[in-house]
Amino acid sequence: MKTMFAERVCRSIIRRSSALSVLLLSMLMTLSTSQALAQDEPLRPPTTQEPPSGPKFIVLGVALLLAGLVIVVATLKSKRGHQD
Repeated sequence: MKTMFAERVCRSIIRRSSALSVLLLSMLMTLSTSQALAQDEPLRPPTTQEPPSGPKFIVLGVALLLAGLVIVVATLKSKRGHQD
């Protein structure tokens, strides 16, 4: 279900009288990506030289413990009385 604001925004983008807004949006996208396009080599994610600090089995154990707690809490029966 769309809201009235979303409908107005969609109509203003689609309408032919909003050619100026489409032009401005495309210029903004072009200007914001110009630095990335001007680089000589492709972008790469940063790498670290240090090994991971914590052992993986501890992290896995904590994740399993939390998942087990969530399952136990989700399966508990509610203690609501007959006054509902």
